[in-house]
Amino acid sequence: MKKNTLLLLLPFAAVLSVFSQSTFTILPKFQVGDTLVYNAVDNTNDAVHKVVPNTAISSRDFYLIVKEKDNKGNLKIDYKINKIKIQEEEKIYKTIPIVGGIEKFLKDDLKNTAIRFTIDGSGRFQSLDNKDEIEELYIQRMLPTLLDIVKKQTKHKPTVKDIAEAKEKLKEQFNILDIFEEIPALFKYYGQPLMEGKSENVDSVTTKYTVARLNDGTIWLKTNIDLLNGDETTAKDNPGEEFLKDSNSEEDNDDDMDLGITATSEEEYKYNTEGIVTYLKETVQVANKYESSESSVLQGGIIIKLIEIKKKQ
Repeated sequence: MKKNTLLLLLPFAAVLSVFSQSTFTILPKFQVGDTLVYNAVDNTNDAVHKVVPNTAISSRDFYLIVKEKDNKGNLKIDYKINKIKIQEEEKIYKTIPIVGGIEKFLKDDLKNTAIRFTIDGSGRFQSLDNKDEIEELYIQRMLPTLLDIVKKQTKHKPTVKDIAEAKEKLKEQFNILDIFEEIPALFKYYGQPLMEGKSENVDSVTTKYTVARLNDGTIWLKTNIDLLNGDETTAKDNPGEEFLKDSNSEEDNDDDMDLGITATSEEEYKYNTEGIVTYLKETVQVANKYESSESSVLQGGIIIKLIEIKKKQ
């Protein structure tokens, strides 16, 4: 009798298992006219300061302003700096003078210029819309300092060629999304299927996530990303090159050497009932698995908190 009852319950157990692992997608309910007020604090540990003593710890308050919706359902959003703070500014300027120009770019140039970007209807980041404008602001601010360095090194006034090369170098090395990493990070997991209570790989760098909907209707998401041991794609050699390689070469031996270095990124998100990020903590760690002391772990990241949502009146 008990055996028959168990057999009858097995199909129901299977159905419950499927429902308990059902996928869902986070879709933010942004409205044109909304202004989201955030605070972001860089989170760097003491070990990094010992390696790079002049690392600036900064905090910033910023606005995300939903400006308009196009005929495809995409939203245009402005990122505006409200307040930014860089600690130990004078000490850094004496050691790295070019940092002074960067600080003025962040505090002055971007104060009156919004960073405009587009997200699609599901909340996914699509594009940086005024990339050229932001790059030009940066070049105008940094070019005089860079040309001054060139002048000191070459002992002559920069030529037209020197100026053109300096502009190109500034352009190549500048990416506003590297400075304000919260722009892509806040929209990273919108619009993709997530599975409650389960971890799985979601991209080629071995990202594992755990997600759960809480009783109050909010959503919690935590990820762990192995930055070194992901899926590898090896390009094919040119025909005949395989015969020129020595299978016992030093390069092959180096590839097999375990240096003990690990690099991981952990993310923790909290979404409110409207699908808006209210908390984000991102931490990148570089460590040696053969070293147990905390001083050997280099850690950096950012903590972002939602302060207020201002609705259009």
